[in-house]
Amino acid sequence: MKSINYDANQYNPIEIQLAHEIAERLDDPEALSLYLSYSQQFDHDKLREMLNRVCSIPDRQIRRSRGALFTHLVNQYKQYGHGYSRD
Repeated sequence: MKSINYDANQYNPIEIQLAHEIAERLDDPEALSLYLSYSQQFDHDKLREMLNRVCSIPDRQIRRSRGALFTHLVNQYKQYGHGYSRD
């Protein structure tokens, strides 16, 4: 996994752990810094909910990558809020 020097004042251990969990489950270590920023900006339970949703989708339905889909969902959440759903 990608090694990042953490500024002790920038991220707390829970944020770091969540970012690593996301990167590992999405098999996307290159985006660790993005996931760190998400872990600071968004509710952790909501991020895990979106992560579980992405990981539950069969491989054949993933167009680009799970990381890209996760990022898309986070951006939709950021833009439209918690009440937004395309289901």
